[in-house]
Amino acid sequence: MSRAEGKKITDRTMITRVESGGVDLVDRIAAEWRRLCDESGDEEVFYRPEWAQAYLRAFDQDAEVIVISAWSEDRLRGVLPLVQRRVSMSGLPVIQLTIPANVHSLHASLTVCPGAEGAAALQLLWRALARLPGWDVVDVANVVEGNGLDRLRELVRAAGCPTARKRTSQTLYLAIGEASGGQPPWLAGTRPKFRSHLRRARRQLEEQGALKLKHFATADPAALERFYELEASGWKGAEGTAIKCDPRTRQFYDHVAQAAARDGYLSLDFLELNGKAIAAHFGFNLRGKYFLAKAGYDESFRRYGPGQLLVNEVLEESPQRGLREFDFVGPATWDESRWASSRRSNYRVFIFRPSWYGRLLYRLQISWRDAVWRLMGEQEDESIPLELKSKPQGSDKDAGGDS
Repeated sequence: MSRAEGKKITDRTMITRVESGGVDLVDRIAAEWRRLCDESGDEEVFYRPEWAQAYLRAFDQDAEVIVISAWSEDRLRGVLPLVQRRVSMSGLPVIQLTIPANVHSLHASLTVCPGAEGAAALQLLWRALARLPGWDVVDVANVVEGNGLDRLRELVRAAGCPTARKRTSQTLYLAIGEASGGQPPWLAGTRPKFRSHLRRARRQLEEQGALKLKHFATADPAALERFYELEASGWKGAEGTAIKCDPRTRQFYDHVAQAAARDGYLSLDFLELNGKAIAAHFGFNLRGKYFLAKAGYDESFRRYGPGQLLVNEVLEESPQRGLREFDFVGPATWDESRWASSRRSNYRVFIFRPSWYGRLLYRLQISWRDAVWRLMGEQEDESIPLELKSKPQGSDKDAGGDS
């Protein structure tokens, strides 16, 4: 299915296309989509077409894909990729639209060009979505506050349609500014005891041999295998959640690594002791923003906090790598709070179809549940930071804690 409609924008007509099919729809516009991501200035790697392609090929090969796109002549101005599913919500059958992504995709959104043209594209994407038959709710997890999809939700809400967003997690990030107080900028906000731990742990490891950072910007098969092995060597492997435990997950990360290397934003980093990897990052560096997507470390070295040492080693190379921000990406943890205190909130976003059935779903799924939580005194106050996840590497003393 394919159809188009247009809107006059200054001296040009912007049109929208609505197409349905499979992953080939993403493949056909991938080059234009990548150019749009670069033009938009959005530094999130996760909204690029290779992430949708990786998800669909690894996890959802038979998905009903719908791509809504906005074009000015032959230039892509906005793109909203969706998959259609039949699910249940509040006990009722629902046709759900969502972004082609899952927990491994980390963040989800649409992409539009900047400025007034982007605002017009967003309006057209919503108009095309509202006219699309057959769906009941757009339901998307891992939406970062203020991103394109959150802006679409706000636009729809302002038009009087039923929408909602529910906070699900917060991510810590470190802005790398100017040096302060004689400390490197990435250490300026850390506590003296933590900095002392980093120095002591590094010294103790160097007494055992050569400590070295090794960096890969290519999807080297041996380096990828080395990362997968290290990540699976600890609790993730024991619980079956490591990348190598699921062939589909391995396929997803292989695809993403190859695409990121092709486009120049892959960053595989290893902290080695005598040539043995004791900590590793599967990360990305796009226009100076480092995303720590996955990490692993050798638990026999836990007392030294090898993951913390690797973060420090990467940050030491900020000038060479042009880093201005280090984003820990996942739900905020105790270890990450040693480095960063700035938070971004992530949400589950709902846009209900402006129909009687959509409004019924909104009442059942959102309004009535919120009313029950208020009566029970358990409605979340989103002005309060969420609790940090997990425990630190090693004991508080070994990890440089402040207790």
